[in-house]
Amino acid sequence: MTARLRDHPDDLTALIQQTANALGVPVSHVEKDFWVTEVLRVASAPREVRLTDGSRAAVTLTFKGGTSLSRVFGIIDRFSEDVDLIAHFPDGASPQARHTLLKAVDRAVQEHLGVATEHVEVQSSTVGVKRFTAYPYRMHQSDRNLKDRVVLELGSRGGGAPSARHPYRSLVADFALAVLGGTTSDWEEFAPFDVTVLAPERTLLEKLAAVHDAASRLDTERLLRGGRHFYDIYRLLRDSRIAEALGVLGEEGIAALAEDIDNHSLAGEFSVTPRPPGGYADSPAFDEAHECFPSIKAGFEASRALVYGEAVTMKEVIETVRLNRVVM
Repeated sequence: MTARLRDHPDDLTALIQQTANALGVPVSHVEKDFWVTEVLRVASAPREVRLTDGSRAAVTLTFKGGTSLSRVFGIIDRFSEDVDLIAHFPDGASPQARHTLLKAVDRAVQEHLGVATEHVEVQSSTVGVKRFTAYPYRMHQSDRNLKDRVVLELGSRGGGAPSARHPYRSLVADFALAVLGGTTSDWEEFAPFDVTVLAPERTLLEKLAAVHDAASRLDTERLLRGGRHFYDIYRLLRDSRIAEALGVLGEEGIAALAEDIDNHSLAGEFSVTPRPPGGYADSPAFDEAHECFPSIKAGFEASRALVYGEAVTMKEVIETVRLNRVVM
């Protein structure tokens, strides 16, 4: 049986330090990436749900959000510290059966990390719909911009197409195997795993829809919390793979995908503001003269603390949006 690196804190700390030094990123980021990876490893594993007729059917768990953009696609240079998964249940699964599965995922993560139940915080839970749970870990280097826990946001009200399977492994494991001559049998955590990941072009449109709705409703709280979306939108629009995917979709395909996103939001009882006739480039979210803009700017500036790559200004974000008007 392969030894578990998480059970050897001195070895883990040394590898984290070496990896951080080599990559030129904060030690706290590499450390948290290790624990985020282990949460994702267990939470994204294939599962089945019991249907009302007594049979069992597969449940697809799709990885999405900022962590997927940075770690799977390498599109953003922003540290994203949570795990965002959408469970796609088949027809015939009751709310209670769905919730049983969500709780089973939570329990499996707890056991994998070795965290006692009394130290786990269920932040939000709705029967058969969602379960947001925080798992603590010991931070060896404090960072005021990071939480000392990994939050698993496990929901069921979101679209999962398009998506594809991708291999995943921690920064520590990648460094040890590529630079230190390690092998996947050295530690249990060095073994890669496959995860279903939401396509980044859908993530782009989801982020555009989110900031458009918040700006249109003058939702200051959401704009202050969602400053990271603007940086992500900038990087997504400048990625050639996204441009190619949007080109394949074409105007009708983009409109259909945007409509699907709105429909899933409505089904999940989230607020929606229809996409402007001229596209998201006409959204008040990208209008410097709009009354919502001070909140947008403040949220954007606050989010820059976790950006470790190219420095981006709000002016550059707006210019990039306008240059890409045709695909928005």
